Amino acid sequence: MNTNQSPKYNIIMLSNQLWSYPLWTNKKHVSTRLAKLGHNVLFVDPPINTGRLFARQLLKGKWTLKRLIEKTTKEDEITVFSPLDYSPNHEKMAAQHVETIRRLEDKLFDSSRKTILWIYHMEIQGLEHYVEDLPYDILVYDCVDNYAGFPKYDTSQKKAAINAQEKYLASKADIVFATAPGLVEKLKKYNPNVHFTPNVGDYERFIKARDLRDQLPEDIASIPRPRIGFTGAVDSYKFDKELVRKIAEDYPGYSFILIGPMALEDREATVNELGLNGLRNIYFLGTKEYSDMPKYYAGFDVTIIPYLLNDYTVGGCFPVKFHEGLAAGVPSVVTNLPAYAPFADVCYISKSANEFSQNIRRALEEDSEAKVKERQRVAKDNNWEGKVAKMLALIQNFIDNQ
Repeated sequence: MNTNQSPKYNIIMLSNQLWSYPLWTNKKHVSTRLAKLGHNVLFVDPPINTGRLFARQLLKGKWTLKRLIEKTTKEDEITVFSPLDYSPNHEKMAAQHVETIRRLEDKLFDSSRKTILWIYHMEIQGLEHYVEDLPYDILVYDCVDNYAGFPKYDTSQKKAAINAQEKYLASKADIVFATAPGLVEKLKKYNPNVHFTPNVGDYERFIKARDLRDQLPEDIASIPRPRIGFTGAVDSYKFDKELVRKIAEDYPGYSFILIGPMALEDREATVNELGLNGLRNIYFLGTKEYSDMPKYYAGFDVTIIPYLLNDYTVGGCFPVKFHEGLAAGVPSVVTNLPAYAPFADVCYISKSANEFSQNIRRALEEDSEAKVKERQRVAKDNNWEGKVAKMLALIQNFIDNQ
């Protein structure tokens, strides 16, 4: 399917992460590529409570007077609507946000095009208002997480409630996309039109990493090699800090570098907070701009994804960073998540802490130009352009067969 010649759509993307979030999320990857293909995209931030998070955004200058009044901004040809919840009555707030979205549709969208309501934010309060009251032609549920596995759903009642909400959305959707095999299996119980659309990487950005090895940022260039790197949010429910401590102790001559925010909060963590204090070979560099990440990958000798095996990760986790590391050509050592099984030839899947540790040494010893090229070949076959083209083809196929 040639996406440049295919029908164009109006798209309301209901996101579960703010457009301004410091890490470049899959919602942004999809949105920007859709806009570049000529689709009209309205990106809806998750509603922001007018409390501390909002105050921090104000202090950082992220809200101009125009944006405060209109609640919208424009970036990369995408209109971003940032709804504010000034009342604890979330049903009332959801109804108000829907009315604003309807007005934005009238203003921004082409009435001759079909409209897609593309929902990532399955957890949004007042979901029924968006699904029932917004005008659209196709409803897409894009599932990227096993939500019931989140720590906040820590009782049977909470798990039942979020599972019921997901069942509602999946059952109502015309098309369901899912990024992990476990998610496909779960969602097919509610909707036969579920498609496996695994996470991919920004191949074009990270393929440049090997050409940047002489342009490393100062904070990584000063760290002794070999450098073992992790990038991304250090979330307590998936990041295995005990495993990281073990491998750092196993290899006191290796440098272990952590790049990213702690627990998706708007602050940076310290090594002490991670329980990794007392180890001189662990370096926490904080959050970096996504545009700078290839320079950091250029300084890695091995990348690691030390994730816990639990309901969340096993049930539906496929880290985007996996393919970014492959594109950079860097060997990757991972824990035994089902999503990695198709890529066993280009990474080191570890079934125990000892095997994870041994695989780091193997990855360093076995690396070669042939292995670099094979990793990059796989990354090229799993890029965002290909994923967006596949999803658009599935949407068009649904329309053609209505």
